[in-house]
Amino acid sequence: MECLFSLNDNNKRFYKLLISLCIPIIIQQLISTSVNIIDTVMISSLGEVSVASIGVANQYFFLFNMALSGIVGGAGVFISQFYGKNDIYNIKKTTSFTVLLSVGLSVIFVFLATIFPTNIINIFSKDSEVVRLCKEYFSIIVFCYPIIAISTVFSMGSRSVRNPKLGMICSSIALIVNIGLNYCLIFGNLGFPTLGVKGAALATVIARIVEFTLIVSYVYFIKKDYVLKFTFKDFKLIDKNFMNTFISKSLPVFINDTTWAIGTILYSVAYSKAGTSAIAASQIATSTGNFFIITSVCIGIGASIMLGNELGADRIDTALTYAKKFSRLVVIVGLLCGGLLILNIPLLLKMFSVSSDLAPDMTKIFFIMGVMLALRAFNTLIVIGILRSGGDTKYSLYLELGCMWFVSIPLTFLAAFKGAPIYILVLLSYSEEIVKFIFGVPRALSKKWANNIVKEMN
Repeated sequence: MECLFSLNDNNKRFYKLLISLCIPIIIQQLISTSVNIIDTVMISSLGEVSVASIGVANQYFFLFNMALSGIVGGAGVFISQFYGKNDIYNIKKTTSFTVLLSVGLSVIFVFLATIFPTNIINIFSKDSEVVRLCKEYFSIIVFCYPIIAISTVFSMGSRSVRNPKLGMICSSIALIVNIGLNYCLIFGNLGFPTLGVKGAALATVIARIVEFTLIVSYVYFIKKDYVLKFTFKDFKLIDKNFMNTFISKSLPVFINDTTWAIGTILYSVAYSKAGTSAIAASQIATSTGNFFIITSVCIGIGASIMLGNELGADRIDTALTYAKKFSRLVVIVGLLCGGLLILNIPLLLKMFSVSSDLAPDMTKIFFIMGVMLALRAFNTLIVIGILRSGGDTKYSLYLELGCMWFVSIPLTFLAAFKGAPIYILVLLSYSEEIVKFIFGVPRALSKKWANNIVKEMN
């Protein structure tokens, strides 16, 4: 009876913590994904060329965002374990170093998009109208990258110290601002000029500035003793030993996420072989797929935080128990979300104003995505939730990149050059998930990932 009570008590603690972490993260991720969906839905009324131009620009932002996530994700491994260890000193040091790296990354992306916009756009499309509209969008949107970098560090870091509500609230307000300004600036409502694609870019920039202002105000002025708040003196505390340890675990995450993003962009390049309509289809599919996978991804993020906290506190057995619970949960959620996607295909076609010519292919794409969603969700948990939480970042790097670059990308490009339709290309891009499952599960079961990587750090 005592064991049963203890087990129930542990279950209660697990799910209470899971809900407190994951619900705000899910809401924030849904909001972030909704921004792209809303832009795509509003722009879709202007035609497939406009959607394609936004899609091309979003591919560049996707690469930046994933590279940024690689830096911040690597930092999150340390912040989660430092929090479990109750090491505030190293949390501040980690946050300051991460901001420095993230802003540096954003400056590089702004420079490239400002100096070589046409070269970047031509990777995805040589349609002159797509190039023209995308350059207009680029000329505005890239200048918010540095503030996105800082906002992301504090938002993601707050999750690792069990304060996910900060990012959720700030993103919610930014979304409302974005929707309102989209309505005014894209279509010229309420006395505003009609700016089309440029209006969507301007609305996003203003919304990001609002989000940045809210987050920084909370960290430095509202919550004056906030655990992530650092000063210039914290930069001076970054020594060689700290950097070496940080980079050894974080660099594989950065390489993983950045190279995975490049691979994902290459899928879009392969899709573009089927024409401008295929680019529009891939933009719609990407936005929708991200929306339906969000819950599972957020469970993975929640897992990385909870497992990291337990590992940092040296409670290895608890972390292993949590990993099993998360595995069962994410499969159930993946099946439910995949089913919802398939059931809502007619609604999605109508919502995105899909033309009658494109509708058959989009229907098949949505169906493929729905069927594969549970497998994709489980693999996401293994990589970002389980392996990374214990610093097993090198294996997760080999797992992700090996399956993508040696399996799915070659198959997708081979089919693209042979003139396969867009839905076949999408299906082949999912082949990486099958191989990832085969090699990922044994590693998770081996328990080699369950390590306290901050135990000896001062």
